[in-house]
Amino acid sequence: MKTFDPARIAARRKKLRKTQHDLARETGLSSTAIFYIEKGRKVPRATTLGNIANALRCRVEYFFADNNNNR
Repeated sequence: MKTFDPARIAARRKKLRKTQHDLARETGLSSTAIFYIEKGRKVPRATTLGNIANALRCRVEYFFADNNNNR
């Protein structure tokens, strides 16, 4: 099962040398919203996640990690 990993947004943003303010401006969100999303305090809607992926030049799938439970 894949789960949303908000840290991947911050990692990708930093790799592209963008600030939270840059990402907010490019997506139409507030810097506070970006902060909350990256910290996992807010889960973005699918359309918002698509806008973030476009701004960070990656696929939405990048923001999801495998969650393998060894049961």
